Amino acid sequence: MATCRSIRQCRSSRRSLASDRRGFSLVELMLAVGITVVLFSVVFGLLGVAQSGFHNTDAGLAIRDDLRTAFQKMEWDIKHTGYDSTGTAQFSILTGTGTNGSDIIRFSIPVVCDSASVFLNSTGTPAHWGASRTWGCDSYTCMDGDGSCSTVEYKYIQYSLNSSKQIVRSVLSAFFGTVSSQIVAGDITDLRISQSGSRTVVLAIAAEKKSAQGRMVTSSLNEKIRLMN
Repeated sequence: MATCRSIRQCRSSRRSLASDRRGFSLVELMLAVGITVVLFSVVFGLLGVAQSGFHNTDAGLAIRDDLRTAFQKMEWDIKHTGYDSTGTAQFSILTGTGTNGSDIIRFSIPVVCDSASVFLNSTGTPAHWGASRTWGCDSYTCMDGDGSCSTVEYKYIQYSLNSSKQIVRSVLSAFFGTVSSQIVAGDITDLRISQSGSRTVVLAIAAEKKSAQGRMVTSSLNEKIRLMN
């Protein structure tokens, strides 16, 4: 152990040792606590942003799936409509007449209406126009009400937006009575339909969905459908 050369040196050494053994002051402690609080606030803030982004992305994906499903089902029907052999359009767009000013499309597609009929006549044009009751239907038993081509009971297909933010596919009679209806997609806020040229229909569909964090996520789709007939 080192010895002091003088009384002054020994006193100085004892003060230095006491100073080294001294704890944090109140100011230093408060400063450390403050820094810790700030760091935790930043970390939890970043975690919250990341979690919110994850839920928003999830809601966005769900919306895009709804939009794509709606378009694919509408496209399957609409592309089969067009013009008959006299050049008369078998579809009509009812602009602004739907829920919240949305658009409605009403149309017929080639059908078979009895056991002997075919889709296309000898000239290669649709023989009869009506409305298939179900997707993928290719028989008169589901395309016509009584199996007779003198009357085509299931005359129109109609797509419209209802008050529950759903796109509805309806099969209508020749007198516009509803024969059947199906929900195509939900979370839809707007449906716009227009023509681009004589044989192209443009669909513009908007949707919104609330994420798990309560934020409204929106998306839209704008696609063209080429008519086959």
